[in-house]
Order: sequence, then structure tokens, then C-alpha cells
Amino acid sequence: MAELMDCEAVAQKYFGQVKNVLEGCADFEKPRVVLFLATSDLGSESYARSMCKKFWQVGIATDVEKIDGPKRLEERIRATEFDDKITGCFVFYPIRFAGILDSYFMKLVPQYKDVEGLNAENIYRLIHYKKEFEGTPCKAVVPCTPKAVIKLLYEYGVEVQGKDIVIVNKSYAVGAPLRRMFDNLGGTVTCCDANTKQESIRYYTKNADIIVTAVPIEVELFDERHVKEGATVIDVSFTRNFDVEKVGRVAERISYCEGKHYVGRVTTAMAAVNTLYLWEYQRWVRNGGKK
Repeated sequence: MAELMDCEAVAQKYFGQVKNVLEGCADFEKPRVVLFLATSDLGSESYARSMCKKFWQVGIATDVEKIDGPKRLEERIRATEFDDKITGCFVFYPIRFAGILDSYFMKLVPQYKDVEGLNAENIYRLIHYKKEFEGTPCKAVVPCTPKAVIKLLYEYGVEVQGKDIVIVNKSYAVGAPLRRMFDNLGGTVTCCDANTKQESIRYYTKNADIIVTAVPIEVELFDERHVKEGATVIDVSFTRNFDVEKVGRVAERISYCEGKHYVGRVTTAMAAVNTLYLWEYQRWVRNGGKK
């Protein structure tokens, strides 16, 4: 049986790092984040509650604001840019306001207050492998879920360079930035989505060293016949994209969407890390370019 990747342990490591940095700060110095919840999606509501609780535990003051329309959401996002008391904001997607794409709100989030890392300028840095905010020693932010996948692989010693990788997701928030991260690290990446033929997905996964799935419905994309011996398989979904027992017969490592093996725990930790990076950048600016 494959080794189950302990996402809870990985998440706690990074939460601990954030907490250690903030422990010596007075309350008024610590970062503050506002979470914008403009959806009735139960998964988003649960995620907001758990993120808020965890952020407070590590020293990040956090508020959840429920938003009832696109105009109000736009106003609140824009206001964060000029509010020095707010370190960053996080918008829960999908929103599904009629006639407005989620990407519209992603580009509104100010780049230096972008906890989720989806602002166009932050994506630009990712594409060009720029690890700091320009002209500063401060680390830049990247999208939380892709970053969680990379950190999980790193913590388990999974090499990316020279590996064949399949991502079953092409979204702006997950698949697209994750592909670029793998490219930057020297992997060879194939991306699939709902338009990819089932037999093609299984052909690609059969030859992959690393498989990452992020399909938002419960579906068995492949089984042990379509996974390479010794592969690492990560399920980023809120549901389940493969049968763990079947795939575990041939895979070397598996992460899946239950209990302490749920990648979402690491995603929340990466949001805390991004918040720390934004806070450090803003302090650097306020101190005239000094840490």
C-alpha cells in the first residue's frame, strides 16, 4: 500500500513558522486579513470558518465579511488598497454573480494585499520565476493551492526536475499556475480537463511520475491499471477523484481528500505564509526600505 502523505503535519510545520515570526509582535503590529464570502456555497463557508480560526491561532487577526452583491464586493476589494490596517484580503471562489466572471474580481485585488496570489501582477511574477517583489528583498506571493502541492512534494522528497507530470485541471486558480510552477522546476507537464477524452487521461496518467487531480466532483478518473508503478498521486479536490485503495496498490505516495491527508489543510497554511510575506513587504515599505 502506498504511503499516505500527511497534509496535516506539513500544514502544521508552516503554521508554526508563521506563528514563530509573529509571537514577539504586539497585537497592533500583527497582520490583519479580511475574508470576503460572496457565495452561499457550503464548502466556501466551511473553508472561511476554518481559515479564520486557524489564522487567529497563529497570530493573524481575521474577519469574515459576507457580501450580497457584485457592486459591494468590488467596493470592499478596492477599499483594502487604501486601508493601512488591513494586510490582505481573500475572496472565496466560485462566486457566480450573473454576467460577471470570477476573474474580474481576481484582477481587482491589489497585488500587495493579495493573500490568494491570483492578481495579474503576482501571476506575472510566477510566470517569470521572480521570487521577490521587484526592488525589494521581500518574498512574493503565488497562488495558495498550487503552492501547497509543491510544498507537499518538497516535504516528501519528491523530485520534480526531469519528471513527467499530469495535472487534471486547467483552471486559473489551480491547474494553470501549478503547470507553470512545475515548468519552472524542470518538470514536463501535460494538462487535462473536462474536454480531454477519458482514455487520453488514462494514457497520460499511466506514463506519469506525478499526478495531480483537482476535479470538483466525485469521479473515478483512473484506477491501478492507469497509474505507473512508484508514482506520486495527489488529489486536490473537495471530493474524491480516484479510489485510494486501488491506486495505492501501485503508487508510492498518495494524498487524498479525507482527514489529515486533505491538501486543503496545506492550502490554508500557504495562505498564512502569503499573509506573512505581504506583511513583511508592507513593513519594509513603511520603514523606508529597511526590515
